[in-house]
Amino acid sequence: MSRRPMLALFVAMALCAPVAVARADDSLEELMENAGAGEFHGVGVVMCTWGRDSAAATYQVERSRGMSMVHGPDRDLMLSGSLVAMGSGAEWYALEVSDWSSWSLSDRYSLSEPEPTSRLGRPATEVRVLEDGRVRARVVVDDESTIPLVTEILDGDGRVFRLASLVEFEVGPSADDHAMPEEYQRRTVMEPMAATTALPRDAAGYRLVDTYEAPGGSQSYYSDGLFSFSVFEAKRGRTPAEFDGATRFGIDGQVYRRIVTPTTVWVHWNGPNSSYVLVGDLPPDHLAAVLSVLPKPGDRSIFVKLWRRLFG
Repeated sequence: MSRRPMLALFVAMALCAPVAVARADDSLEELMENAGAGEFHGVGVVMCTWGRDSAAATYQVERSRGMSMVHGPDRDLMLSGSLVAMGSGAEWYALEVSDWSSWSLSDRYSLSEPEPTSRLGRPATEVRVLEDGRVRARVVVDDESTIPLVTEILDGDGRVFRLASLVEFEVGPSADDHAMPEEYQRRTVMEPMAATTALPRDAAGYRLVDTYEAPGGSQSYYSDGLFSFSVFEAKRGRTPAEFDGATRFGIDGQVYRRIVTPTTVWVHWNGPNSSYVLVGDLPPDHLAAVLSVLPKPGDRSIFVKLWRRLFG
């Protein structure tokens, strides 16, 4: 299964996702639905910490004329509508989502009273996203442009799990004239398909939004409106080389492997007949709850192993 295109999509969404300026009479859903019109450019840092695993990256970001651009240490990303382009120099690849379901926000989230503050010498507003009365996220929003200048995602114990912060920021586009590439080395279109029967429609408050064809299997996309993840399912195979040195961790007595990147967490496990990779931006306590209802790790029975050894 190919994971690089979806990683690019998650990175682009995580770094470019807008948050609207908060007003006392706004709901969280209204803020998120009405966001995204501001044009800006800047430099930021994003970091993620889970136990002994941590990762960080700096990036340049710009949003103008409906297009978001992220210039990172490894590659560049451009996001415009349903198209994500990734690459550098003359080598560009594209991922296009042909169709997707409408966005909706889980009713488990609410918004605290906004508080005036300042950031980078600019008037700003701090808002807190609450889940069951406790803070799940803190966002500092620039008052003039409605751009998030700082975003903190907290784990179940109230510790910062992910931090994204703009350290340089200017309203309006940069002097550079950016445009989506005209040609690509490869362009992949994600086509919707029927949901697989092994995966639940609801996973610990995350709704199965869409299912797409993926190389050798399927990609099931889940979201609660604030966080999201995809489960890539394929016929059971060898553990991908990227996970050879990954951290092992346990949920309900089951063992998984994880990779923490600045913007996403990757989790791999093998079931008796399928292999799975989960990629998402959800915090660890949400991830634990999700894994508890997804198909469990497990080995093939001795009869299946013998049959396949004899007959392939």
